[in-house]
Amino acid sequence: MTCLSRLVVPVLLMGAPAWAQEPASAPAPLTRLSQLVAALDDDNPELQAARRDVDMAVARIRPAGAPPDPTLSLGYMGGGFAGLYRPFFPSASTQGSFQQFGASQEIPYPGKLGLRTRTAATEADRARWTYEDVRIRRAAELKEAYFEYVLADRSLTVVRRNRDVLDRFRRIAEVRFSVGKAIQQDVLKAQLEISMLIERTRMLERDRVAALARLNGLLNRPSNTPVPATLAFDVRSLPPLTEMQAAVTERAPAVRRDEQVIRGGEQTLALAKKEVLPDFTVSFTSQRWTGDMPWMYGVDVTVKVPLFWQRKQRPLIAEAAAALESGRRMRESTVAMAHAGIAEEHERATTSRQLMELYRDSVLPQARLALESSLASYEVGAVDFLSVLMNFTTLLNYEVSYEQQQAMYHEALARIEPLAGVELIQ
Repeated sequence: MTCLSRLVVPVLLMGAPAWAQEPASAPAPLTRLSQLVAALDDDNPELQAARRDVDMAVARIRPAGAPPDPTLSLGYMGGGFAGLYRPFFPSASTQGSFQQFGASQEIPYPGKLGLRTRTAATEADRARWTYEDVRIRRAAELKEAYFEYVLADRSLTVVRRNRDVLDRFRRIAEVRFSVGKAIQQDVLKAQLEISMLIERTRMLERDRVAALARLNGLLNRPSNTPVPATLAFDVRSLPPLTEMQAAVTERAPAVRRDEQVIRGGEQTLALAKKEVLPDFTVSFTSQRWTGDMPWMYGVDVTVKVPLFWQRKQRPLIAEAAAALESGRRMRESTVAMAHAGIAEEHERATTSRQLMELYRDSVLPQARLALESSLASYEVGAVDFLSVLMNFTTLLNYEVSYEQQQAMYHEALARIEPLAGVELIQ
């Protein structure tokens, strides 16, 4: 064994380091829909950008109310060229030299800085409610995409199960045709119906892929990342329409955002009116002539007169007043659209729930009995194969419709959440 081999073998026997031997901890399996919503908060780029907007707005609060920076000045006037060699510390023999030191501070009219601080704080609150509005809307879109994905998956299960049933019908028709108790047309009809189910299956597979891609797009993941179609979730009973419409003005993030816009508009208007009032500048100066002259001190107060206020400040006041009125109208529009949207989705959810109960308790059991009865009658030659196919198609359509109404009910609840600011699906 070579020297290199003697060195390598012990290392191989020792194995890899402990951190390399331990497998990476796998992520917790998805079992609830709320886990997807939590992942949305962490991974969605739009929500991350909205959070940074809040950080930026908060960072503007303190600078908004900071006073202007002071100004320092240092001056010298020399008599002749002799003072150029030592301009700020000339000798006593330099005649006509003049030294000056000064400081000035601009002081805005009382109340301006406080208004600017409050306006910036209101803007930060508006950014927070904007983020909350984006968050609850994207969560509703996530839930809606998930229910579309579940609808496609469950519809596929129904169609595939019924395809197996139809294949059994085809075999029965073939057996009856082989013994002369049925016509060939029955077998052809069964084969045609199977082909139609294959087409329907392909379309549902397309819908499932599209819904999964939309779902993963909201989560900022590859479009083909698998998601279980059996996630558990709790559904809150649908509150009365009047109760949800009343909650709009109190809980809807979009309305709270518009209220902050109005509040900010009021503060901006008050600040624009204060811009007509003058600002002040206080200056302190110390100066002396060279020689035996003592230092002299002076204090100046300068007032900035808004002489052209009609051309400068007055249009700003008009702009702020128009922005404030626009904010008030936007809030009214947001409330009105929320009320209309809630009424529409409430009616859709109520209708879907009633149809679900009708399908589950009445229509589906009767359709199954009708199919079983027609199949039994066909086996003894009491009815034709067309009656069996009609009952089969009716049952299949009702089973798919039941899944559709269930998905529509959950999607309507999800669309109500951002409008009313309530959480109906957890």
